[in-house]
Amino acid sequence: MVNVHYQRVINATPQVLRDTLLNHQSLSDFFNATFKVLKVENDGEVSGGVGCVREVCILGIRFKEEIVKADTDGIEYRVVDDFPVKDHRGVIRFFAQGSLTKVSYHISCCAPWYIPNWLLTRLLQNDVEQCLNKLGARFDPR
Repeated sequence: MVNVHYQRVINATPQVLRDTLLNHQSLSDFFNATFKVLKVENDGEVSGGVGCVREVCILGIRFKEEIVKADTDGIEYRVVDDFPVKDHRGVIRFFAQGSLTKVSYHISCCAPWYIPNWLLTRLLQNDVEQCLNKLGARFDPR
């Protein structure tokens, strides 16, 4: 099992962060991947939220992710069809701290037999850190 985790305090509210991370077409601002919405959110959900399915393309590999939770407490998503990794789940939590928000990003999954756990851990850790660092930079007033 592969587990990666990263936290960062960001100068934005949980709602603003949630809405930014659910704007799937703009996620390439934070990740080295492209995103395309294949299915919109379920009725009554926030834009890009629960039920939304997006296609992710990274390093020429395409796969689908589904949003399974989205509110001001956080966002959770899963990779559909266990490809390219099995049991992949991403959990992003928001903890309001006055005008700031502590963001915690955790990914867990099982590497396929042809990718060593250490390599997948390193790749995912880099992605998570890059995402939160770029997200933080977007809202940094300096």
